[in-house]
Amino acid sequence: CMYYSFKSDLWSTKLLNKLEAQNSGHVAKVDIAEIKKAIYCCKKYHANQKRNSGEPFYSHPLEVAYMVSNYIFKTDIIITSILHDTLEDTTLTREKILSIFGPLIADQV
Repeated sequence: CMYYSFKSDLWSTKLLNKLEAQNSGHVAKVDIAEIKKAIYCCKKYHANQKRNSGEPFYSHPLEVAYMVSNYIFKTDIIITSILHDTLEDTTLTREKILSIFGPLIADQV
């Protein structure tokens, strides 16, 4: 999944606003550009999936990443949270994740 840009939505805006605010208070910052790339991939591969509530499926991994960032403020962990359902529920492959994000994230997803 090539990263271009994505249309902002409630869940990605909420997550990115929180991470940007937290970045200002942490010595170890998260890489917002890499996280945006993960959001783009998540939204691309979960594009046509819906939750039982009717919300887009990608709202779930973005909410998980939001919650995880309260406890572990690391780029790789937040990206893994965003991509955590992609291998099971989409056509995104481990090899593609490896080529985009590297071995650490590919192994964690």
